[in-house]
Amino acid sequence: MKNIVVSDPVSRKIAAGRAELKKNGLFIVFCVILFAGIVCGAVNGSLAGKSLMERLDMIFLTNFDLRCSRGYLASFAASFGSEVLLMITVLLLGLSLWGGFLAAAVPFVKGYGYGLTSGFLYCAYGAKGVFYNILIILPGMFISSAVISAASVYSFRNSLRFVQNFRHQAVRDDPCRQIRKYLLEMLWLLLLCAGASLVDMLCSICFSWIFHF
Repeated sequence: MKNIVVSDPVSRKIAAGRAELKKNGLFIVFCVILFAGIVCGAVNGSLAGKSLMERLDMIFLTNFDLRCSRGYLASFAASFGSEVLLMITVLLLGLSLWGGFLAAAVPFVKGYGYGLTSGFLYCAYGAKGVFYNILIILPGMFISSAVISAASVYSFRNSLRFVQNFRHQAVRDDPCRQIRKYLLEMLWLLLLCAGASLVDMLCSICFSWIFHF
């Protein structure tokens, strides 16, 4: 009897864990893809020169001199603009029949940009670069990376729904309602990206005066 009492809660927790894993499994996969991008970017960032980092600044926001010296509103706009480019890409991919599979590449690109930045900072500036990464870049990047991964999941699923609607069977969901729901989800995630950029700006306000590159 004691065994039943003890094992039953354990079984429920295991079942709940499996259900949660099944529910969020795709998000976890996309996070793994993002982490793979970070690793690849860090390896390449350790070999990158400053001129290459400046050329990639528009996409990955890697110009540290400007990031530390320009106005904070300009820093917010640059950070948010970088996120908007990725969100627009994810949004459009989710509205096509084939784009869902390409949406998996967006977290990789996001992770690659962060890894490229981190690898360059460490190799070029040592401990100074590591602390810059932790204090200024990492907080906002962590939030925006999770948001981009979630947006890619929504994009992938929405694209699959379009594919299912073209199969020879009755359409269960109203396509207009489906698109409206998808757009609202993306709008909410875009607001979260703005929040991540705000965190990025606040970290710059608090700590950028410490660093000079």
